[in-house]
Amino acid sequence: MLILVLEASTSAAKAMLFDAEKGVVAVENEPYTADMDKDGRQDTEKVYQSTLNIGRKVAAGRDIAAIAVVGVWHSITVCDGAMRPVLPTHCWTFTQSRDICRRIRDDRELSHTIYDRTGCMPNVTYQPYTLMFLKENGFDLKDKLFASQAGYNFFRMTGERFETANITSGMGLINTHQRDYDEFVLDLAGIRQNQLGQLVTFKDTRPLTAECASALGIAAGIPVIPPHSDGALNQVGSGATQAGTMTFSVGTSAAIRLSSVKPILPARRSTWCYVGVLDWLCGAAITGACSCVNWFKDTVLQNKWTFAQLESELLKESAGPIFLPFLLGERCPGWNDERAGGFYELKADTTIPQMFRAILEGILFNVYQCYQELIEVNGTPERIIMSGGIVNSEAWSQMAANILNTPVLLAENSQASLLGGAALALHVAGALDDIRDFSRDNPKILYPQEGAAELYREKYGRYLYWYNRQ
Repeated sequence: MLILVLEASTSAAKAMLFDAEKGVVAVENEPYTADMDKDGRQDTEKVYQSTLNIGRKVAAGRDIAAIAVVGVWHSITVCDGAMRPVLPTHCWTFTQSRDICRRIRDDRELSHTIYDRTGCMPNVTYQPYTLMFLKENGFDLKDKLFASQAGYNFFRMTGERFETANITSGMGLINTHQRDYDEFVLDLAGIRQNQLGQLVTFKDTRPLTAECASALGIAAGIPVIPPHSDGALNQVGSGATQAGTMTFSVGTSAAIRLSSVKPILPARRSTWCYVGVLDWLCGAAITGACSCVNWFKDTVLQNKWTFAQLESELLKESAGPIFLPFLLGERCPGWNDERAGGFYELKADTTIPQMFRAILEGILFNVYQCYQELIEVNGTPERIIMSGGIVNSEAWSQMAANILNTPVLLAENSQASLLGGAALALHVAGALDDIRDFSRDNPKILYPQEGAAELYREKYGRYLYWYNRQ
């Protein structure tokens, strides 16, 4: 039995062909071009077409049993009454709503009400504030329809306006306790529930249209799984749906997540709580991860160094500056959209490898801040499974184990979100009784190195010093 998983991620379209017996058959990705993605706004239809293109590469001519649709947790597409896009998709990297978010956060009663209902602090990450920005800048919302990018992809594939509480929870639109649209937040954003897609579960499939089937080179009528988020499916694909297992994924952004049988909202409101695929996910996310690495390589170094060159020098350096990874503002734990990033303690003899190491450390220090907040209310996890681009770097992965000062399991397959989509589709197709049983990895374990905890305790103290000075 073959499963096709299609993902529209932050920076690329991805596709996986998965065999129920053999596992992963093929994985492809197609980075978005510059004309598709600029300043947090993406060409909605081109993203969809890119997803079909990459899907055709792995699936054309194959006998597909089911298709899973995956997308980012935080995006909103604005369409007319016929579901034609009238604006680009605004993603979590769109930051022009920061003034609105600051205004709402300054009203402590209002911001706490929003958090306590949705599990999301007012922040540019979330889509109610994008809608408020559009409205305050003269865009009329009243006759429009709205979808996540993944929800738009599902509509184009099936003709149905479906969303899930999972993906819309990460948009900040769901009451995390009731698992339904939150009327208080919708009213604040200036929209109505009927402008959004119908909330369904992953079992509410719809058949693939003939038009989309032709584009993919496969048969029409194949069941398509409604959209789910990459973050939640990472939990499923990593085999971490049970309480006590934390996932730690690092890509363009980074996140840590714990499954929970109930919503857990800390009094400091420093983390988030979304609806998961089955239960809930308590977690924290940071904006600056590989986005900071790419900024340094592309903008500062102007591609004069390769990652291989930087990595080869990485372990030779221990001293160096401190880096705050807030080039796109802060999500967790402080939710400060206007927090600035950059280097501190630079000296005339600071080397490029030292700066590169500081960036990798700064990203992990921000994650460690979030980790401390999360375990305070959820307890220390029994194990941590790491996935994403970080697992391609042994040095950076080891750094994570050292900073967290605990063993870390490295997922063998870096595409855990695609695997999670495969699990949903396998269940719908009758090849998997319970998605909690899905597991394909035999992860490698990295242990903290002797003496590293003391070194990083000192560096983390310096990081916190500069963090608290802002």
